[in-house]
Amino acid sequence: MRLIHLFVLALALAFASSVQAASVVVPDLYRASTYTDGRGEAARAAGLRQAFAKVLVKATGSDAVLTAPQTELLLERAPDLVTIYRFEPVAAPQADGTEAPAEVTPSEVYRFTAEFEPRTVQLLLRDAGLAPWPARRPLTLVWLTLDRGTIVSGEQRGEVQAFVEEAQRLGLPVVFPSMDLTDQQAIQPADIQGFFPEQILQASRRYDPATVLVGRLAREGSLWTARWALLERDATAVRWQDSDPALAVLLTQGAQALGSQLLAQYGIGGGEAAASQFVELAVSGLRSLNDYGRVLNFLAGLPPVSTVTISHVRADAVVYQLQTKATRDQLRQSIDLGRVLVPADVEASGSVLGPMAPLAYRLNR
Repeated sequence: MRLIHLFVLALALAFASSVQAASVVVPDLYRASTYTDGRGEAARAAGLRQAFAKVLVKATGSDAVLTAPQTELLLERAPDLVTIYRFEPVAAPQADGTEAPAEVTPSEVYRFTAEFEPRTVQLLLRDAGLAPWPARRPLTLVWLTLDRGTIVSGEQRGEVQAFVEEAQRLGLPVVFPSMDLTDQQAIQPADIQGFFPEQILQASRRYDPATVLVGRLAREGSLWTARWALLERDATAVRWQDSDPALAVLLTQGAQALGSQLLAQYGIGGGEAAASQFVELAVSGLRSLNDYGRVLNFLAGLPPVSTVTISHVRADAVVYQLQTKATRDQLRQSIDLGRVLVPADVEASGSVLGPMAPLAYRLNR
C-alpha cells in the first residue's frame, strides 16, 4: 500500500504548478481479478463475468451500473471483449502457517485476472446509455482523524484500509498527507476536528488536489460516528454524517459517498431525468487538422457530452456545439480535468456576452 500512496502522491506533486484542478490517470481501469474453483471452461466463463462486472464499476465509478437493465447484456459480451486473461494458483497454507509453493493447489482455487478492450467497453457503455468516466480523474486529498487522535498519514493508511480498498474498487484516486514536518507545522488535529476550512485548504495547497475530503470519525458509546465534508477550493463544503457499530462500514460508506459527490460534481451519470441542453464552446489556438481532431475527440469523450458538432468557424476560434445533461459549471470542471483545453480570456471569446455566451477555451500546448 505504501508504494501506491507514494505513486499517487508523486503524480499529485508533479501537477502542483498547474492552475487547473489536479487530476491523475487511474491505472488498470479495465483490468480486474477474482477467484475461481478450477481453471476449466466453466471457471473461465464465471471469472470473465465477475471480472468484467468489477471493470464496469471502475469504468463508471459507481455500483449503479450493476443494477441497470442494460448491464446484463453487457456482461454477456465479456468473452468478446477480453484481450488477455490468466489463472494463477492460490498458495495454500501449510501446517506451520506459511504459504505452500504456488504450484501446490489442493483446493483448486485460482486467482483469475482479465483485461478488457477499453475503447470498445466505453462505446458499449455509451450505447447502453451509461456514462464511462475517463481514466483521468480528480485527485482527492483526505484529511482524517480517528477517535480524536492524530491525523492519518500515508504511512498509516492501513488503519483505514476499508476506505482505501473501496476507493480503489470505484476507481477513485485518493492521497493521504505525508504528515512530515511541513504538514505538522501547517495543521493540527484540532483543525480537522473543529473543521476550520481556511486552515485545511492552506495546508492542502502543497498537494494541489482537485477536492479535499475531511473526515472526523469518533467512537460515541457503542457506535462510531463519521462526520464528512467535501471541500472545494473556494471553501464551500458538502457535509454529511453517518453512524454504525463497525468502523469499517463507515469508512466504506465514506468512500462511496465521495464517489457519488464527484460524479454529481462533474455531471456524470445524471440519469434520464436530467434535461438535455446545447452548449457552445469556442476554442482558439487551433493551427492544423490534427488540432481540430484532437479537440473534437476530447470533447466527444467527455462523460457528460452525448454529441459534438462544429457550429461555425470564427477568425479567432472554432465554435463547437455540445449536447449535454450537465450544467455549464459541471461541464467546465470535466473540461478542466482533461488538461487538453485551458480557459481563454473572456475578451477573446467573441461578441456574445452573458450566461449563454460560448465557453471560451484555448488549446493547451
